[in-house]
Amino acid sequence: MELLTFLFINFVVAFISDIILNDLSSNYGIIKSLKPYFYKQSIVISGLAASLTIEFALLITIVIYYLIRKTTIPRNNKELLYFLSLAFIIGYITDIVIYKKKIFGNRLDKYYEEYGSGLWGALSLIFSIILSYIIQKKILPKLK
Repeated sequence: MELLTFLFINFVVAFISDIILNDLSSNYGIIKSLKPYFYKQSIVISGLAASLTIEFALLITIVIYYLIRKTTIPRNNKELLYFLSLAFIIGYITDIVIYKKKIFGNRLDKYYEEYGSGLWGALSLIFSIILSYIIQKKILPKLK
């Protein structure tokens, strides 16, 4: 159950994060190079694409983490550091594959030309994991 909760929270975090990025690039001119990606695309579709991308990288991270540590998700801060180290590598590689294989077509070309591939994909996965970990371990228990 803990694993499913973690996956669900990451899905929601990625979805909301993408909506925020969409708003920042489309309405405020921040990260302008993302504008072609969001142009004429439903906010729900782009949010789902972001969520599925995070879930894909997260599942790879979980499988490898399980093979190494015999547990699926971090249970404490020390395990979280191990998990994040692995997730950074997986997120970096995933973002490069997305760029090289043009998973989202040419709409991200301008973004990748400006920011490069790898680092920001890795950091988005790290962000999602940290926020989801805080929600699951610190916030949800207080709501019970």
